[in-house]
Amino acid sequence: MSKKILIIVGGGTKHLAPFAAEAQKLGLDVTLASFRNLEYSSEGPLQLKIKGQPVENFDVIYIRLVGKRFEDASLLVNYAREKGIKIVDKMYSKAQIIRLPLAKSLETKMLINAGVSMPKTYFGSLTKIKEEGPKLFGFPFVIKGTQGKQGHAVWSPRNPEELGELYKELKEKEKAGGRFLAQEFIEASQRNRVFVIGDSAVAAITRPTRWRKRFLAKVGGEFPTGKREALTPVPEEDARIALQATHALDVDIAGVDIIHEDSSGKAYVLEVNSAPRWESIAKDTGVNVEKEILKFLVEG
Repeated sequence: MSKKILIIVGGGTKHLAPFAAEAQKLGLDVTLASFRNLEYSSEGPLQLKIKGQPVENFDVIYIRLVGKRFEDASLLVNYAREKGIKIVDKMYSKAQIIRLPLAKSLETKMLINAGVSMPKTYFGSLTKIKEEGPKLFGFPFVIKGTQGKQGHAVWSPRNPEELGELYKELKEKEKAGGRFLAQEFIEASQRNRVFVIGDSAVAAITRPTRWRKRFLAKVGGEFPTGKREALTPVPEEDARIALQATHALDVDIAGVDIIHEDSSGKAYVLEVNSAPRWESIAKDTGVNVEKEILKFLVEG
């Protein structure tokens, strides 16, 4: 008897269409739903349903993206735990209320505690970051919003003047509840994204880093062109580090961003995105990500 799989998101389900196509090819029983489809009634034994189906009918639930549906995700996770249903990511199985992606302050703490190679980090108020950042890291250094989306809410002041202006700009965000952390600036000209499913690093790509022109020397009057390509096979060191990072966070499906310092080759994890987009991975590597995820949900 094949497993019944539920794939659920915080918004509309149109972008889940590739899962439906691959499920049909593989002969899998897959339901695609939004958190807004959840319901229960106190009339009779309470039973949580999704699209009219009892949630306990499913063998595996893959929470693809929560968005702002933290209440619904907590409800579903609580019910699935009661019924012994497997949840992906596995972090959901270990706590009643978990928000994925994790805030960067918590994610970074967990990675550091697990011995994952990370840039030197300081977390505190903006005032403390303004005071301690230059002493700990010198200039330039990096400031990240802890709730920012991948590649956003990241700044890198190069001198005290830029730091002062940035402090004024971010102070309003802090008053509204924003939190920030600071990290050392690593001179790495490429950023690798390793896509992890379960215990496998299934694909990887590389992209130029944002501030590479700060430290690269021009060749013939021009900066060297950054690489935008697949990394095939996945570099062994990157695969090992990516899996170490996902295991530390108890996530099953993630994109792990890794840089290598140009001068030393030392690797650092920048981010573990537990709700990754994979269009670029699929385009560059040819890996059918939806198919690989479905195989993991059935076999994992």
